[in-house]
Amino acid sequence: MNVEEFKRNLQNIFGEQIRFSVDFDVYAEEIKNIDDDFMGWCIQLKEKKIDPIPAKRKYKDHLVFVKRMGSSNRCIVIKIKNGEFKEVHLGDHDYYNQVMKELGLKKSSKTY
Repeated sequence: MNVEEFKRNLQNIFGEQIRFSVDFDVYAEEIKNIDDDFMGWCIQLKEKKIDPIPAKRKYKDHLVFVKRMGSSNRCIVIKIKNGEFKEVHLGDHDYYNQVMKELGLKKSSKTY
């Protein structure tokens, strides 16, 4: 699946309002296992079958979902508590750490 098709599939699941991280396209091209399993995970998020991680600090109205993709890449989906999915982030472990710290969910690379 190419990057544009991947984005369209995610918009079909989460809605047209979804935004993608700046480097989304770069990481989407690198990830080899974007398959039905991943898309199934996204559908389960939409159907509220997967428990979120509630964000902390100034983002208390956010719910966060994390999926490991390959050995070092992560997908982070952020949902505002009013039910609307807002953002999809793809990135390496450093980017994942940065986003999780911003959300108040990680203090260092040794803690979750």
